[in-house]
Amino acid sequence: MSTTVVLCCGEMSGDMHAAPLVRHLREKIPGVSILAMGGERCAGAGADVHFDYHDYAIIGFSAVLANLPKLHRLERGMKRLIDEADLFIAVDYPGLNLRLARYARKKNVPVLYYIAPQLWAWGAGRMKKVAASVDRLAVILPFEEAFYREGGVNAEFVGHPFVVDHGLEPVVDATSRDRIGLLPGSRTQEVQRILPTLVQSAELLAGQDGSLRFVIGKSPLVSQSVYDACLGGAGIEAEMDEDAVRVMRYSRLALVASGTATLQTALYETPLVVVYRVSPLNYFLASRLVTIDNIGLVNVVLGDRVAPEFVQNDATPEGISIAAMGLLEDDVARNEMTTRFATLRDDLGGGRGTERVAEMAAELIAR
Repeated sequence: MSTTVVLCCGEMSGDMHAAPLVRHLREKIPGVSILAMGGERCAGAGADVHFDYHDYAIIGFSAVLANLPKLHRLERGMKRLIDEADLFIAVDYPGLNLRLARYARKKNVPVLYYIAPQLWAWGAGRMKKVAASVDRLAVILPFEEAFYREGGVNAEFVGHPFVVDHGLEPVVDATSRDRIGLLPGSRTQEVQRILPTLVQSAELLAGQDGSLRFVIGKSPLVSQSVYDACLGGAGIEAEMDEDAVRVMRYSRLALVASGTATLQTALYETPLVVVYRVSPLNYFLASRLVTIDNIGLVNVVLGDRVAPEFVQNDATPEGISIAAMGLLEDDVARNEMTTRFATLRDDLGGGRGTERVAEMAAELIAR
């Protein structure tokens, strides 16, 4: 009997994390057909990609409103796939995936959610809806298992994909770190908002130490013209590198847009400063939803503001450059930060990753 799994991941990171899951699903469920919203990584792993996430790379409340007709068509299309499915797997991307999960349950299609919605940050009040919409939840942060289980969700910690699935490169010795990394995000709106501030911060750093070398982590989703516009008239020279991991590993210090990249940078024990800027409207709306003190994911995981954070109006080049130069010059402060970062690989590696998620999928199909 043929088995159909519908999988939905709506952005680059989800596509990257879902690809090994697709491979494990094909190993553990013979003859499975995997219909997906995803990208080239999922397709390369063997999924039949019906909707390409590149076409829906939208960030922020205002951008979502402007693209509602397009997003509605996507949702209708995904629901048609779910109608014929034996299992629905949601990967991150909660704005769409929570709605699709509710729909799947109404259609008596079991739901497995991998990479949980961050209810601990912005919506514990939605816990009942998640519990009613999700059969199994595979979480990637250690504290999430207890958080969701207390809310009535069948959650299991499977380890973080950066550690378990993707094979972390070794930490680079300090003597090989020869650059200041600028990591402004992976989407156009993020880069447009954050990179100018990072460049201005870099100019101030260069004014204090002319030997500093700057490298920008370039996202493949963002046009070169966006970077050129942000760098126009800049008082520094900055190289471009599409290998963000290389930027993280070989940087003496990194200025990083808030998000998963802060955790990934910390896994390479690179000192970092967290920067977050969005449009005033998006910040106003987000500030009324977020319930945690720290916004950088690395600080959330460590339960402490280990890396300094500069958010919205406080994200000034002057403040960022002072914090950055402090880390460059203060060996004690830098070592204290990297010592805390050194615990992350063990903390996040306690599971079998997508191999276990695929087993959970097979269990749901067989029940």
